[in-house]
Amino acid sequence: METFAHFDSGHEFPEEIVMAAGFSPVKILGDVREGTAAADEYLFPFFCPFTRGCLVEALENSGKWAGIGFAHGCDATDHHYDIWKAHIKTTPFFYVNTPMKVDKTAQNFYKGVLTLFINNLNKQYAITIGEKELKDAIGLSNQVKSLMRQLASLRSEKDIPNSDYFEMTRMAVRTPKGLLVEELKTLLADWESRKPFPAGKTPILLTGSDVTFVEWMELLDTAGFRVVRDDLSLGERYFAATIPDTDDPVEALVTYSRNIPQSATRTPSDGRMEYLLKALSETKVDAVVSQNMKFCEPYAIDAVWTVPAIREKGYKVIHLERDYTPAVDNQLLTRLEAFKEVIQQKGGNRNA
Repeated sequence: METFAHFDSGHEFPEEIVMAAGFSPVKILGDVREGTAAADEYLFPFFCPFTRGCLVEALENSGKWAGIGFAHGCDATDHHYDIWKAHIKTTPFFYVNTPMKVDKTAQNFYKGVLTLFINNLNKQYAITIGEKELKDAIGLSNQVKSLMRQLASLRSEKDIPNSDYFEMTRMAVRTPKGLLVEELKTLLADWESRKPFPAGKTPILLTGSDVTFVEWMELLDTAGFRVVRDDLSLGERYFAATIPDTDDPVEALVTYSRNIPQSATRTPSDGRMEYLLKALSETKVDAVVSQNMKFCEPYAIDAVWTVPAIREKGYKVIHLERDYTPAVDNQLLTRLEAFKEVIQQKGGNRNA
């Protein structure tokens, strides 16, 4: 099965439509270990380093993909479309204009966008994406999301290192979904057999910019923190909601986009805070770690109100700015270790 790559800043791309077209969707994540020199020829050095890493991956691999889809998630992804289209000539490009609002007008607009995307795929590849194909893709996608929810729920009960959870979420957006179901079932049996949650680890909720390389999740573990809840797109935003089973599969995808945990770029921001507070009420955590990658302005600005709002609810919160590098940041590690000491001295939140 041919792969169809997609690029977004959250979980905005409707990969089920690509699945219905007979392709295997793969999310472009870049490789932090390769550097961004190839992309720096086209982008300013202060531009989002993650998106520059994604451009490097596209320049190297576009010829292997049947197409590349863009979904509007933030200004970086929005404006990348023109840059990529100008410099990558080997692959068809598609733009999905995901609205930043979730009201009724935005939903009606988005349904038209998805219909146009389907029509463009049909025309480009001489195929017909019908209701059956879409419903089958949605069914498979929901099966994946259900298994991922079961796996994620074990984080607060079992010894699941942050790196294991990260690799599971990364695998979910890079593996053909048919194969992925079997991989997740095997992983579920493994995780269910793990030892109990380690006594020396502090359970936290992680929010902010997407974490796209395992080294940063390992840094949290080194500092003594275990991520038991999150709202990242390489995380709960991808699997928290189920796509509705309705007669109109396109309408179901529109509803789904409204129901997922919202990113910092969506307006109004109430839905984002509601999900964070819901997660905190459902799962015992001792603290919240908020972070943004350097030059990721949406989450840097978002933290100005989310961090105080969460503190007002009685939770201990730390906000960090991190670099796009796999190297260990000893300064951040020291801050996290100090934060853990404060939590231990005050007894943590451990809300019931």
